[in-house]
Amino acid sequence: MWVQVTDNEVVRTLAHPVEIVKNGVKYPKSIFTKWSASDLKGIGIYPYSSNKVDNRYHYAGELSYTIGTDSVTGTYASIDRDVDSMKKSMISKVRNAASNLLSKHDWMSIREAEGGTAMPADVKTYRAAIRTESNAKEAEVNALADMDAIKAYEATSYTEVRKVAEYDADGNFTGWSADTESNTRHMDMTTYYEAVDPTADVDESFVSLTKD
Repeated sequence: MWVQVTDNEVVRTLAHPVEIVKNGVKYPKSIFTKWSASDLKGIGIYPYSSNKVDNRYHYAGELSYTIGTDSVTGTYASIDRDVDSMKKSMISKVRNAASNLLSKHDWMSIREAEGGTAMPADVKTYRAAIRTESNAKEAEVNALADMDAIKAYEATSYTEVRKVAEYDADGNFTGWSADTESNTRHMDMTTYYEAVDPTADVDESFVSLTKD
């Protein structure tokens, strides 16, 4: 992508090569692929990039340009979304996440209610823990004071520890070593629940996930 600059002002953006008229001279669109960046700059054509607004949290406002030596950067003014509206959406995410987690075992509840095998005690404990977490999350979201707090809640830092995989000379997996490796993960707390589903498959490489 390019922009055309005249008298140190951006006059238009160019999403693809087009014919250019400069000082009464017509230049074919092939100059965009055949000319050097220096030659294009000589007639006011610069490579262009823009700094995007994170539309999860902001609206894009007025666009301004920074004309550098060899390129042009566009920057949109950032306008915060309404905090109260965002918090309502976050609470909906909290509830939907809890509902999805609980729905995996609803069939057990129905089976028990209809006189069949009772739901295992560890599953009942897990489901109660999900409901408790969900209520706590709603209270946490309601307590968020501003946009910075919302961003931090949806990208909370955790340290994940996993075992290191071992392979033989042919590249075949042979098991997990005693060594571990740590990585930072940023968890969206509206959808991340710490309660562990007792019916889920065991992740043999997982060691821990701890809030920083």
